[in-house]
Amino acid sequence: MDRMRSVEIQARSVDEAVRLALEQLDRTEDQVDVEILADAQDEFDGEALVRVTAKDGVARRVGPPGQIERPSQETERIAKRVVGELLQAMGYHCDLVAVDNPSAIEGGPDEPPTVFIDILGRDLGMLIGRRGENLSQIQYMANLLVNKELPTWTRVILDVEGYRMRREESLVGLAQRVARQVARTRRPISLEPMPPSERRVVHLALRRDPTVTTQSSGEGALRRVTIYPHR
Repeated sequence: MDRMRSVEIQARSVDEAVRLALEQLDRTEDQVDVEILADAQDEFDGEALVRVTAKDGVARRVGPPGQIERPSQETERIAKRVVGELLQAMGYHCDLVAVDNPSAIEGGPDEPPTVFIDILGRDLGMLIGRRGENLSQIQYMANLLVNKELPTWTRVILDVEGYRMRREESLVGLAQRVARQVARTRRPISLEPMPPSERRVVHLALRRDPTVTTQSSGEGALRRVTIYPHR
């Protein structure tokens, strides 16, 4: 089977993201090109995003944007068990459902196998946190714990009763509307301050738009995305 040619990995540091990408591609560091899409101190405040591409001519898997390989039922079972144990340790008793990719921006032919888990239950507001910040932290821990039990890297994306997808749809719509305005007026527009997970949605939503570019600026809770006309 052909190995995939390129992946994007998000982790706590550039070094960790590159290491995970090399494991997934089954390459050594001298066999790839590394593009830093977001430094841990830049785009995502503590979360780095890198694109790692094999230098050789291995063919890419073909698939439409948004398509992500769904792992085996056994992998999903392990992921659900580990996430369930994590939530129980935090005092939550929930139902977990593995679902098909519900995202409009997470996906592509080079994405890793991904388990999407929707968490269902009562009184889960604290699990989400302000603008999903708690959920993002839990998702990070879940990825580390799940992949300790799997032979190959599998990404885990968590949602709580569809919250993340509803928020994503809202942010994607906002990003696209502002991008059209920026392209028309040729003037940059800064969005309101957002947490790292929401800024990431904006960056990903516009990464293939040839008319604009995006950049994060500011410190801490005041960091925001500015959308610029493409030169």
